[in-house]
Amino acid sequence: MKKVHLLLVAAMFFAVACDDDDDDDNGNMVSQVDQTFVTNAADGGMFEVKAGELAVSKGDTTKLGSMHGDTLSVKAYGRMMIMDHTKVNEELMSLATRKGAAVPKTLSAAKQQKIDSLSAANGAAFSRLYAKMMVASHMETIKVFQTETSGGNDTEIKTWAGSKVPALQHHLEMAEALQDSIQ
Repeated sequence: MKKVHLLLVAAMFFAVACDDDDDDDNGNMVSQVDQTFVTNAADGGMFEVKAGELAVSKGDTTKLGSMHGDTLSVKAYGRMMIMDHTKVNEELMSLATRKGAAVPKTLSAAKQQKIDSLSAANGAAFSRLYAKMMVASHMETIKVFQTETSGGNDTEIKTWAGSKVPALQHHLEMAEALQDSIQ
């Protein structure tokens, strides 16, 4: 009887161990692909907010034009980045937490280095660098979100990522217009 009991206990441990290797059907674990998306999306979102904060404090208020009714100035664009990306970051945090994905709390070294470079710039040089960074950042972010939409494993995360692409494309168009108006 002890041998049967011991075999049953061993079989249960084996079954649990095997089950832990797979993604949980309850959404408590995400695949590496989805985790990479969450990490990159959070990093990009935090960067957009921090860069936006710098634009609000250091940017020019000169209206450089408008696009689709949105005012193009460095400060106005920065305010929009803070508002829009803070909302998206909060949504991502909520979704990732529900799914059991880890969300970074600080910027990656590469993004922090960009913030440091932006912090060191002033005046027209700041405006040019900010606009250039916003174009590059939004191109990168769109690619991250589109990659998740087409190749992610979690349906809810994929759908959420896809729903954000149009707004990100609008941000990119505005950043390109801002960049063109500054040069």
